[in-house]
Amino acid sequence: MRRLLVLLAAALVASGCRDPVLEAKADALGPDPGPYEEGPLHRAGFPCNHCHARGGRASPHFDLAGTVYADKDAAEGLEGVTVRLFDSTGRQQSVTTNAVGTFALGEGALELDFPLWVRLELGDEVRSMQSPIFRERSCAACHRNPASPNRHWQVHLRGDP
Repeated sequence: MRRLLVLLAAALVASGCRDPVLEAKADALGPDPGPYEEGPLHRAGFPCNHCHARGGRASPHFDLAGTVYADKDAAEGLEGVTVRLFDSTGRQQSVTTNAVGTFALGEGALELDFPLWVRLELGDEVRSMQSPIFRERSCAACHRNPASPNRHWQVHLRGDP
């Protein structure tokens, strides 16, 4: 009986590590559309922290992550974009997008305090986000096609809006 209680307690502790809200958000994403295996190139354009936040189903955990596209209608992300972040004290930090346009700051890597302002840079092209990020850590939670009253176009460097 004692062994059964110990096993039950261990199962409860293990299952308690996952956040049910994040689990529901991750489930709502559906299956991975491919073509990449799990890793830094998979699920470009999806809200990374639905899975990669503390309490989520995937590791590593991210402080902030997203995907940058050339324009609002582009199907593939844009490699080599510098995502420059600023906080209200004027401190800044940057990260560069990978081959599928994705960037991520691993857990503990974000050196700035919210709210954050964002500027995208590629050569002489620059685009600044018009409002700060107050708490959301996945760009695609707010920026994902198609745009709607509750969501902006995917993050993009060129064109309107």
